[in-house]
Amino acid sequence: MHTADHLTTITTRPRGRPRKDGLPSGSPEAIAADVCVIKDQALPTVDEGRVIVGPRERTVVFADRFRGVSYVDVVDHLIRLKNAPPFGGKSNLVIDGTSIGRVVSDMLHEQNVPHFAIQMTGGQEWTKKGRYVNAGKTAMIETLAVMFAAGEIKFAHDCPLRAEIEADLASFTTQTTAAGNQIITQGRNGSGHGDLGIALIVGGFASQHLKPQRMEVAHLIGYY
Repeated sequence: MHTADHLTTITTRPRGRPRKDGLPSGSPEAIAADVCVIKDQALPTVDEGRVIVGPRERTVVFADRFRGVSYVDVVDHLIRLKNAPPFGGKSNLVIDGTSIGRVVSDMLHEQNVPHFAIQMTGGQEWTKKGRYVNAGKTAMIETLAVMFAAGEIKFAHDCPLRAEIEADLASFTTQTTAAGNQIITQGRNGSGHGDLGIALIVGGFASQHLKPQRMEVAHLIGYY
């Protein structure tokens, strides 16, 4: 029997106000991380007597806002979350590598924690080199929008902070420049800077373009 492996994408957007020496400013909310978790699976199903891999299902199952006082706090929190049940051993970690996210990526790399760091750029293209991915912010937002419109991703009914995520996503608007180009802008909403929304946008892009496609082979026991 061939089954697609269940894999979870954990995404985060680190943010803060680092000092010139690279250390946090000392404020209790100087360093933070907004986290979204996407469960990605394709379960086996029976079709005309054959066991085949069923449709791919992606579900936003968890969201979290972590506040720390140092980069170490954020990194430790992400490692604990990545290794905690039910994510441990079957999860991909993807972070927003823009701005201070690069520092977090370096610290994760020093601890041999596999991950991707996505740096948002202009344009529609994306490139990958090692753990770093440069991707156009507009293309990333459009990727998630298409996934929701096509029913390829949904929220779990009990997903925490769902209202805040939806408000963040609603803060993005499309504008047309004098040159006729369409750009996506983001306004602040009542909950803050839209960081939970960015975390989900990063996760949606990663699950669409960066998720390792793995197949496992096992024996189906008790089926006739």
